[in-house]
Amino acid sequence: MIGYAEDQGVPYILSTADVALTCSMVESFTPFLLSFAQVTESPDKLAIMFYLMAGNCAEFKAWEEELRYLRAIYSKNPIEAQDARIAQQRLLALAAYRQLTGYHYLAKAFVEPGDECPDFDSDNDELYWLIGLINGLQAIINDIASGGTVEVPMNIAAKVGRGAACLNNKKWWGTPEAIQAAIWMTIPGNQPIDRDPEQTLSHSVKMGLQQGIRIPQVLAAQVYLGLGEIEQVKKIIRNHAELKQTAASQTYKSLNQVSSLQIQAISDRLWTEATGKRTPLGRIGFFWDDADKAVDIIDIDELL
Repeated sequence: MIGYAEDQGVPYILSTADVALTCSMVESFTPFLLSFAQVTESPDKLAIMFYLMAGNCAEFKAWEEELRYLRAIYSKNPIEAQDARIAQQRLLALAAYRQLTGYHYLAKAFVEPGDECPDFDSDNDELYWLIGLINGLQAIINDIASGGTVEVPMNIAAKVGRGAACLNNKKWWGTPEAIQAAIWMTIPGNQPIDRDPEQTLSHSVKMGLQQGIRIPQVLAAQVYLGLGEIEQVKKIIRNHAELKQTAASQTYKSLNQVSSLQIQAISDRLWTEATGKRTPLGRIGFFWDDADKAVDIIDIDELL
């Protein structure tokens, strides 16, 4: 069963674009798969991947509660806003817990990031390492947003940054240096003397888009959103469509689809804060205050 999941299940999941079906499978299948640890070798590497995906699934639900919160604020309904915020924080705590669990499986399957680089036996091992680092970074972000419910150790950020240096940046779509730049820009005291974090992040985003992968783009959007640099966030969202179709983008279609949903969620957040509703259909990359006024703020069909 573990061999099937590693050789057939994971590649199939990574190549599918239906994230909702992936969520159903991961949330149902993960406990069953990990139960095999009681009778045979523990599938630690698979757990790294599955817990990231399961954490993403909790994040998707949290985004909906955030939009409910913003709509309540827009319509001046404090009780609804408070309830939505509580629901959002609970779901973010669940996401952080799952992603922290995935990070712990990374340390179990390889070594704790930060001190030494593991010996990778294959490209799959390098991918699991990368996914595990993303687990650690996302666990911190979601735990902070949940109010620190899970108490994810903040020192994981520095460990993740050092662990990213174990991977070839070009081979993995600019994501390792994007992770490092995100940490340098958001965690005080981590910025190196000889590197420009913003320049590094920009270069990584371009590298990812050229190779057909959006993960660095999402990391950049999250960083600038956290820093309150909304115009930079808008620029990233506008560039969302600038993606080459490559072998990597087909092999890792699921990762790209999750990244697209994350970009859309950020766009929805900006739209809802400003107008009370999410991004109109087919208008990702356009905003309510664009000069050409190409976006209709009120669509009568939505009222029927």
